[in-house]
Amino acid sequence: MINEIKFEKILSEVISNEDKIIVLYSGIWSFIKKINFNINSPKQIPEVILDIIEKKIGTNRTLFLPSFSGESFSKKKYFSIDLDIDKSNGFIPITALKRSYFRTKQPIHSYLVFGNLKEIRKLKLKSSWGRKSLLEFFSKKNARVCNLGLPWNKGCAYLHRFEEVYNVPWRYHKIFSKKIIKNKKVIGTCSEKKFCSSLLTPLNYDYKPFIKYIKNAKSFRKANSKDLIMESIKTSCLDKIGKKIFIKNPWVIIKNKNSVLNWIKNKKNNEIKRKNY
Repeated sequence: MINEIKFEKILSEVISNEDKIIVLYSGIWSFIKKINFNINSPKQIPEVILDIIEKKIGTNRTLFLPSFSGESFSKKKYFSIDLDIDKSNGFIPITALKRSYFRTKQPIHSYLVFGNLKEIRKLKLKSSWGRKSLLEFFSKKNARVCNLGLPWNKGCAYLHRFEEVYNVPWRYHKIFSKKIIKNKKVIGTCSEKKFCSSLLTPLNYDYKPFIKYIKNAKSFRKANSKDLIMESIKTSCLDKIGKKIFIKNPWVIIKNKNSVLNWIKNKKNNEIKRKNY
């Protein structure tokens, strides 16, 4: 079972004192029955986990939590920066949204930020994964990407960065714009350039090539725990892995290659012409 002290130890095993930028993807549902915190209700678990993480990060480092809002984006005419967040982000980001975290102004792929905000406040973000994106910032800063309670194929948006960096043929650029709402008042506008995949022919990924290299990377860390999975890796290693895979054969990560090739040949141009949101 995992108490507060044991969870602190798990964090220390995957995040070193030298790591200044930490990106955390999480799914506590996978280990919630193993939690033995000193609390009155299971509903307090995300709060306690976040308290421990914040203590670990401190004020001189920076924590990024995904706060993606693609589901609500397609249903609303605006981006509610203090409310909109998809359930798929997990309980930790949903809990963090209720705290005084800084949130990047991206209508689909925003992040909640805690700790040292000096650099992040100055960024002019334009893209989801490419130039002038947070993922580019993570790459330049050699961030440590962590998965808590999730396998790599479920919790690492950084892997999509390589699709844009190496300009794969199964995606295309599209700009998404919305008004920003806070406290039910319009405070501005925001836009995001996304390297989109087809809505007509969804991609069926095979992440095994990535995972094989990740587990053997120099900067890979894994918590010594039977009760939960927590692993991490530096973006410098992820960048090398992405380069190795995508230069050799990017199609190795696509299971439904034939149907995707058919879409590229016969339907891609028509889908690109659809009006931006």
